[in-house]
Amino acid sequence: MQLIAAAVSLMTLIFVASVVVFFGEPAISFVGGLFGAKQHKTRSKRLTPNQEAIGDESQLYYEVKSSSLPLMSDRVTINTRYMPTLSNGHLGATVYDEAMYMNGLYEGSGGNSHRAKIPALLMGRVNFSSTDIDRRATRKYVFNGRDGYFMETIDCEFAYIEHRMYVHQKYIRLFVSDVFARRKPESMSGGVIKLKYPPLTGTSDDINFDQPREYYSNRQVKGTTKTAEAGASVQSIFMIYMEPVEQISLTGSYWDKNETMVMSVDKSEANARSELDYAQKILSAQGGNYQLFQDHVEAWRKTWSKGSIQVYGDVQLAKVTQFAQYYLLSSVPADSPYLPPQYSEVFYGCGRTGLAKGGAGADYQGHVFWDNEMYIMPALMPFQPDTVKKMLRYRSAVAKKAADNAKRFGGSGFHFPWESAFSGNDVSPDDCDASHPDCHWKKLFVTTAVSWAIRQYYSITRDRDYMINTDYLGCDITREIARFLADRAMYNPKTARYDIFNMTGPDDWHPNVNNNAFTLAAASLAIHWARYFSCLCQRNDREEVPDEWIQKALYLNLPYDNVKRLHFQHQGFDPAVDRPVKQADTIMLTYPLNWNVSSDIMKNDLEMYETITNDRSPAMTWSWFTIGWKWVNDKNRMNTYFLKSYQDYLIQPFKIWTEYNELSAADQAAGNVNFLPGMGGFVQSLVHGYAGIRIRPDMLEFYNPMPPNGATKMVLNGFKYLGSVLTFTIEEDKTTIFVNSSSAQYQLILKRNVTSAVEESLTEGETVIIDGSSNGFFIYTSVSETCEHPRDYIYMPWGYSPFVNRAHLTSSLMQSLTFSLFLTLSFTR
Repeated sequence: MQLIAAAVSLMTLIFVASVVVFFGEPAISFVGGLFGAKQHKTRSKRLTPNQEAIGDESQLYYEVKSSSLPLMSDRVTINTRYMPTLSNGHLGATVYDEAMYMNGLYEGSGGNSHRAKIPALLMGRVNFSSTDIDRRATRKYVFNGRDGYFMETIDCEFAYIEHRMYVHQKYIRLFVSDVFARRKPESMSGGVIKLKYPPLTGTSDDINFDQPREYYSNRQVKGTTKTAEAGASVQSIFMIYMEPVEQISLTGSYWDKNETMVMSVDKSEANARSELDYAQKILSAQGGNYQLFQDHVEAWRKTWSKGSIQVYGDVQLAKVTQFAQYYLLSSVPADSPYLPPQYSEVFYGCGRTGLAKGGAGADYQGHVFWDNEMYIMPALMPFQPDTVKKMLRYRSAVAKKAADNAKRFGGSGFHFPWESAFSGNDVSPDDCDASHPDCHWKKLFVTTAVSWAIRQYYSITRDRDYMINTDYLGCDITREIARFLADRAMYNPKTARYDIFNMTGPDDWHPNVNNNAFTLAAASLAIHWARYFSCLCQRNDREEVPDEWIQKALYLNLPYDNVKRLHFQHQGFDPAVDRPVKQADTIMLTYPLNWNVSSDIMKNDLEMYETITNDRSPAMTWSWFTIGWKWVNDKNRMNTYFLKSYQDYLIQPFKIWTEYNELSAADQAAGNVNFLPGMGGFVQSLVHGYAGIRIRPDMLEFYNPMPPNGATKMVLNGFKYLGSVLTFTIEEDKTTIFVNSSSAQYQLILKRNVTSAVEESLTEGETVIIDGSSNGFFIYTSVSETCEHPRDYIYMPWGYSPFVNRAHLTSSLMQSLTFSLFLTLSFTR
């Protein structure tokens, strides 16, 4: 008997080793669980609705491992709301959901437009013919946020099973379902494994499907959306897929089996066929299933090598950071696809909940909002500027619709809709009342956000192709945005200022107001930038952006109290009456706008608005507070709001972000999940808050860089600036810069913020250590632009400028000198 037991143990060990060889690295964590390796379990800060907290048993920063899944109130049905998403910018799916979605595929017109549901035909789930076997089986769920896959492992009485699913990062039209099963040595009779799949019917709510037909040994079906957006046509889709395997028998002489099933989806029949054919070619070779998976993993590793943020010393914060980046990157175009989309195929923007969600009546229906430019792009910009350029192209592609939208209510230039989708038309819900039919049109800040994203992109890249290439229209877009905003500004002889009346700011609990502070500041920046950019475009800048527009940008009627030294959210705003505010609005002058204002005014704004902001505001509000408190040197408040920005919005175990802190069923009904703006705000709080980076038109400014609270260091890998690639390792009062590669066109210079500092060239392969980096430093190039820099201010009362801080105004002489300096600097910029 001892010999038999020893033999069985040896066979088990051999089996486990073969699993590692077959599936590669991810199986290692599964093996550790089998052999009783000690696992440190973590618990969700808040309970998932209708169930106990779900633990994350993995200590790897890029991996989640759990013994249970989020469930509905019946404690049986999987709550796919909180399941992870698998996407690559072309195709997106939620694990165990019956639908998937594709870039640019929408159904419906106007406010009914939504992402068209594609049946997730291969989204199978392993089960058994016997409920007793199922009940006694041990299931583990692994989600890898580095390599982009979900895996369920099952240890049942007759077999070990691994079921892995992923949306391919290289072959971007493919959804892959891979099942490996091996019979246990002690199971003489074996058993049968079953897989259950969503049905394919002849019709659906969104797509009319033809009858499936054979494509070699596979199946092909064509579908057509039912209703097009206004001015567009219905769209076709081709699905080519292998026959789903419904059961795997491990009986008789069968001891192990692998079944890999692939589904290819595209608007082009040729592209869909091509990628499925190539996948089958790979699978036909020995170890082909492993090779197909490795191609996916290598594509993801290449994406991460382009740039990312890593946090050390706090594994839970490291996980939050990693998975936020994964969800963002998986929602935008893949870095290097095998068969890139046709150049005419645009990436149709990043919706608030990514590509794996957006069906009718849910998740903002996959529409594009200003979040695309203000929350998501800036999180990716320092590391993936090429991806951001693809995202910006969406606004260029729909620019004519922006011109039409501006004209709808008497405007000129370009005004981008509150919500848009495939065509670029306004697809906002029809929920405006009769007295304000233009309620969504009044959100002028949407258009200012597009200008801001262009500004930040050019400042960090100096990409002339974006300026002159007709596919991007960079020079025209910035000018036409400035035209629209200048056209809205009307002169008020009583104040000798320009007003923009009847608008709605980011805080839409206060609609139809006059002179929203954020919108005015953003409009001023957009007009100033347009003048500068037109010069860079080698056009006559004063013809493109007339002095009349600049005059308006300089004299907008920004709501400001010179006694209390703070901004009011809009004209007539009373903080005692007009409370609460829904979300960040006025505090966004400090960040992301980097508005030129004294630090005491920044602090006063933050102090007032933190007391009247709705405590259940969307997550990104607290990220802006985090960055704001950093810039006024209040480290305690910075850390407090940083924790608030993610702890209240994170659903375990799969690190799913919610729009609101979902504490009830009512919260779930109101909010949306996989909320990318919250993740984008969080990532920005690391880069622009803790790392203290401001992107200026002429430099990178680093203000007191430090690791986030609880971490020992933070590394910004692959930070792109003017063609150079840098890595910043940030520790307490120490920053190390490694120059991965340097640009031949723009030689970078480092200057430390100390009186004795000299300019230091940053040379490729060089490591520079900055001790005492809390003093800050600057990185810029000696190659300056010949155009006058944007002025980036509104003329305000004396003492408003950052050159004049009220705390230092102790003598009339100093006041006079500082004010004179301010005027000199203002007029010479």
